[in-house]
Amino acid sequence: MGSALLLALLAAARAVEPNLTDFTDYTDTYTSTLEPELEEKTPLFPTDLFTEEQRRSGAVLFHVVGMGYMFVALAIVCDEFFVPALDVIIERLAIRDDVAGATFMAAGGSAPELFTSIIGVFVSFDDVGIGTIVGSAVFNILFVIGACALFSRTTLTLTWWPLFRDCTFYSISLLVLIYCFGDSEIYWHEALALFSLYGAYVMFMRWNQPVERALKKLIYKNKVTRVRSTDQLMPTVSSPALSPHAPMT
Repeated sequence: MGSALLLALLAAARAVEPNLTDFTDYTDTYTSTLEPELEEKTPLFPTDLFTEEQRRSGAVLFHVVGMGYMFVALAIVCDEFFVPALDVIIERLAIRDDVAGATFMAAGGSAPELFTSIIGVFVSFDDVGIGTIVGSAVFNILFVIGACALFSRTTLTLTWWPLFRDCTFYSISLLVLIYCFGDSEIYWHEALALFSLYGAYVMFMRWNQPVERALKKLIYKNKVTRVRSTDQLMPTVSSPALSPHAPMT
């Protein structure tokens, strides 16, 4: 009786085993097909000269000194060569200050973000570039402008047109960027659209002043100049008693 029950259990186990084998084969096949998609690329950073134990023992100071040296070198290059070169270009091309700040100065200030994005895409295989670009733009708009106005020792004369112009293009570019990142991939035509959008911004700067005059003329065409007082418009009549030429009685 017991042996018959045991044989029956073994037969049932053998009958179920092919199904389990098929399920295992299906799982292995499905996993192998997903391996290329799930595989993470190894960052292409160069190997460190020091081991982890050496860095913990004090070799990390060499990295700190190297970073400090790079910061000082960057400051010297920008102050002594880059900014004067931009000043000469702006002076030779006779570009207005707001246009120069939105084109040449902006490109120079965004150069670190450009190289950060290049390293993030082609070296570290990370999306750090997107956060760097968008975050630095928010930092420039909010913190830098606020700090300049807060610590300025003179009265700053500002107009609404540069802020309106740049915020309009910035909002449009963010909407296009969100659309391009909707599927988590950037295709060549989407990259071309982003380049074209920046080209349109630069071309708009060519007609920045005429557009500004036309828009302000359209806005202020029905504006009435306010007169604070009309006393100076009325003729003054001196009283005979107070007039110096009045006859004395």
